[in-house]
Amino acid sequence: MAAFELQHAIIELLKRELNGGQTVSLFKDQILVQISTTDFEHRLGNFLQQIYSTIDHHVPNRMTNLSLIIRDYGHRYENVFKIWKS
Repeated sequence: MAAFELQHAIIELLKRELNGGQTVSLFKDQILVQISTTDFEHRLGNFLQQIYSTIDHHVPNRMTNLSLIIRDYGHRYENVFKIWKS
């Protein structure tokens, strides 16, 4: 699966699997997940764990690295991370 196709498949997967209240899109070749400031301040670890486990479960064989951004809606906080190819 090419990088572009993989990114779009992951975006659709996260839209289905995350529990609502967030926006998932593509931003400058990175997957962007926007959440509320309260969720960022209090549940960031839970979101990271859910994203990692969802991607590893549904797409265990990745040929490219994924770059993701979690940002609050107010653009006050941001966490950038990679999920390496497997």
